[in-house]
Amino acid sequence: MPTFRAIFRWVSLLGFIGLGLFYLNGAVFRAWVAGGPPNDNPFGWLFSAGNYFSWSISAILAGVSFFMLLKRARPISKFAVAVLVLALGLAALPLLREFVAADQCLDNGGQWSKMELRCKHG
Repeated sequence: MPTFRAIFRWVSLLGFIGLGLFYLNGAVFRAWVAGGPPNDNPFGWLFSAGNYFSWSISAILAGVSFFMLLKRARPISKFAVAVLVLALGLAALPLLREFVAADQCLDNGGQWSKMELRCKHG
């Protein structure tokens, strides 16, 4: 009979992989919209696709890390912790990208549109 820890390991792994695939689907759709049908803001869609791709990889890495960390009680795997730190960094990357893009826009005299993820001049 599997223990609660074993069941939780597998459920968390599959849940994070599912979340990662959900974000990957969003990234592919946004990249398709950026290069597919004509639209007013292909840069914003591509920017959003990059964010979703980063969150996708982050979720999958977090699932793998939790799966490895819950394998045994002691000692904690340094590799699993490093993967978890990488996942957290990738999850924060879209916030940093948006901050840098908005800062560059404002430095150049533009106005950053958070809704459209692009710089407006004039």
